[in-house]
Amino acid sequence: MKKFVSILLAVLMVMGAFGAVTAQDDPIVVGSKDFTENQILGWMIYLMLEDAGYDVENRINLGGTSVNRDALKAGEIDVYPEYTGTSLLFHLPDDVEGFDGTEISNDPMLSYNTVAALDAIVNDLVWLTPAPANNVYAFAVMRDFAEENGLMTVADFAEYVNEGGEVTLVTNDEFATRPDGVASFENAYGFDITEDQQIVIAGAIPAQTLQALNEGSNGANFGMAYGTAGSLVAYDMILLEDPLNAQPIYANAPVFRGEVIRNNPEIIALLTPAIQLLDNETQQGLNAAVDVDGQPAEEVARTFLQENGFIE
Repeated sequence: MKKFVSILLAVLMVMGAFGAVTAQDDPIVVGSKDFTENQILGWMIYLMLEDAGYDVENRINLGGTSVNRDALKAGEIDVYPEYTGTSLLFHLPDDVEGFDGTEISNDPMLSYNTVAALDAIVNDLVWLTPAPANNVYAFAVMRDFAEENGLMTVADFAEYVNEGGEVTLVTNDEFATRPDGVASFENAYGFDITEDQQIVIAGAIPAQTLQALNEGSNGANFGMAYGTAGSLVAYDMILLEDPLNAQPIYANAPVFRGEVIRNNPEIIALLTPAIQLLDNETQQGLNAAVDVDGQPAEEVARTFLQENGFIE
């Protein structure tokens, strides 16, 4: 953790970030994406800043990836949680001519160092140290179906598809169309899922796709999931393992406008210890409290922070 923070501070110093530190005059506007995990982390950021005495404004559940990224770059929000893999494969190639992050996307440290450095230099955005959890795209299967058909890995799934096995994948539009979604698995493992084998729910979050899978809606027998999806245990599902590492690392971290960190460098030390507790198991439990137990994301975040001594 110290190494990550020192790298981030070094980048800021190179940019002259600590030339003058001033108090934050305007509220710190906290955004987040529109799915459970991102909302929980958004609330964690909001509540810790509020507890520390900052004036904060709530824009949590602002929208999808592009909405939050554009709002952050435009100064409409000051921070939102983002994933290293998303920026490495989508944001930075748009911002840096000729940049291609695919070759380093499976290396967690190199991925983070790259997005932190380039986003600081190109966009004046500051990445805090990411959580240990990896919220990777994955195929979910009901446990009994997986056992009946010998499905434990994506390689098994590829063999099942290529031998004519029945497939009805319930997914959202991003997983269906993004190159790091279904296509990344198809390219790595050598299979093809056609459009008529997919039920695409526009804007769906894993809680919705996994509920549809659990209910077998329209014959669904496979579902899009995230590696930290809270519904997996409740529905007795498994994630198909990815031995070829078709997926990049998706480590979640608060990303701030540089001006906010220049004015308030102590925010780094304030938020980082709590974020570092979010490993896969912990994050999955928090997500399940919302998606399965029906608790509000704000209360789940508040309880976690209180129990671990980060807020009063």
